Amino acid sequence: MLLILLIATSVKAQIKGTLWDVKGIHDVPKYKVMSTDSAIGLIYQGLPYKGQPQNVYAYYATPGTLSGDRSKDKNLPVVVLVHGGGGMAFKEWAIMWAKKGYAAISMDTRGNGPGKKHIDGGFDEPNSLTPYFTITPKLDEQWMFQAVADVILANNLVRSFPEVDVNRTALTGISWGGIITCLLAGVDDRYRAAVPVYGCGYLLQNSSMRAELLKLNDKDRQTWVNQYDPSNYIGKTKMPMLFLDGSNDPHFYLDSYTKTYRLVKDKNISIKIGLKHSHHYGWANDEIYYYINSYLNKTIPLNKIEMPVKDGEGASAKIEIHAPVAKAYFNFTRDTTHVLMNRKWESAEVQINNGRITTPIIPLGTTMWYFSSTDNRGLLTSSEVTFIEPKL
Repeated sequence: MLLILLIATSVKAQIKGTLWDVKGIHDVPKYKVMSTDSAIGLIYQGLPYKGQPQNVYAYYATPGTLSGDRSKDKNLPVVVLVHGGGGMAFKEWAIMWAKKGYAAISMDTRGNGPGKKHIDGGFDEPNSLTPYFTITPKLDEQWMFQAVADVILANNLVRSFPEVDVNRTALTGISWGGIITCLLAGVDDRYRAAVPVYGCGYLLQNSSMRAELLKLNDKDRQTWVNQYDPSNYIGKTKMPMLFLDGSNDPHFYLDSYTKTYRLVKDKNISIKIGLKHSHHYGWANDEIYYYINSYLNKTIPLNKIEMPVKDGEGASAKIEIHAPVAKAYFNFTRDTTHVLMNRKWESAEVQINNGRITTPIIPLGTTMWYFSSTDNRGLLTSSEVTFIEPKL
């Protein structure tokens, strides 16, 4: 087995004053290589856990690991990949990005390795269930604390590799990884762009996680919200972010999602009707790559729809066009079902005139609506969602 140990060196990150401002968080972690093929399997050291450095499994892939010629890996952009609930270090995810010319690292935050088998020194999951909301007397035994730290340290590690360009790094996560991405956007400012998929903040206010949070006693619930809800952090971010979600996502509802992205000044949005919720459905959205690539490689950006405004009986929104628009839509629901994920949406094709998307009328009884457009690459972007119901 090839063993590689790095001497800890300092790396820059804006973590000072946060919960993660602890000894070792700025260091390049020691690591060892476990396997080498199209992606390198490795174990790196996380923060102390139960008296020992936690072991974290990850896959690292580059164009060179795919071809077998690492000498060609030079000045690579970087993407850090964070899985969601029930996930793992996805080798195929890292390879997908390596095929696009990136260095990519995908870590397991659950204490597992290949095949979701627990590794020695990995985080312990009681009955193989991730303790997302457990508040323990010791901070370093709380899953969310360690998971966020795992991502920070993975970023430290990949930035230490000579083949990467530390000035071109991005972060994206799926579901729970999206929650962590939202949080880290306000904690680790080294990324040029971030894309949370599905995940958001305000989980206690309205999300499928609300029920689990309500099971906690009042003290633990408030502790969890104060320490880990992304709404406490994401407003501090200065990096551009793309928020991608489904209109009927079963876990992250549009009211909490909207409250989250409104805390971010430099953002784009992609709300898709009918988008299914899974790791593979999440990372398969091409908007993620094109958004990140536009910041890291200065390629054509996504189109951007500004905040809509009422216009008589209708509405309009300015659209910033970078790629030719194929179609534009007014999306709306007249449904009043209490659970937002169950509302039925309708779409009407509309026109763009003088740089504005317009609809002549908002249908009577509409409760929520937004504009969207697709460009000639098939990429969809949206405006913010407007809520007509006062309670939303």
